[in-house]
Amino acid sequence: MAWRFKTGVRSLTMTVLCGLAVVPGAFAQDIPPADMPPAGAPDEQAAPTAVLWCSVADGANQRLLVSSVTTLTNPSYITINTYSGRFGRTVNARYGLHLGLEGNYCHRAGTVTAASAARAALVARMAAQNMRIVSVGIF
Repeated sequence: MAWRFKTGVRSLTMTVLCGLAVVPGAFAQDIPPADMPPAGAPDEQAAPTAVLWCSVADGANQRLLVSSVTTLTNPSYITINTYSGRFGRTVNARYGLHLGLEGNYCHRAGTVTAASAARAALVARMAAQNMRIVSVGIF
């Protein structure tokens, strides 16, 4: 019986000592350094995105082929060019045009609102010139 009591006291003592050793470390982690802004501060920037839409005018058939506004999570030049090439391939396949796949058919804007406004302005301008507006859809 005495042996059990000593073992229990030892384990209790070790638990208390280990707990005391961990507590100051936990408090130290809660205090951020003076030069570090708090999490979620307004100066932290979100991941950059590219907001764009694509269009091409087909003068021979009096139509404007236009895509919807989309947001790409990777705003690199290669990603935007790949998206533009996909638009060219889709237009070639669906509408029988012969667009170069290296052409830049996409227009980039800072926000979805700005891109939608620019797209709407182009559509209105082309509609005023009696061009048919054709939505390319998903590509």
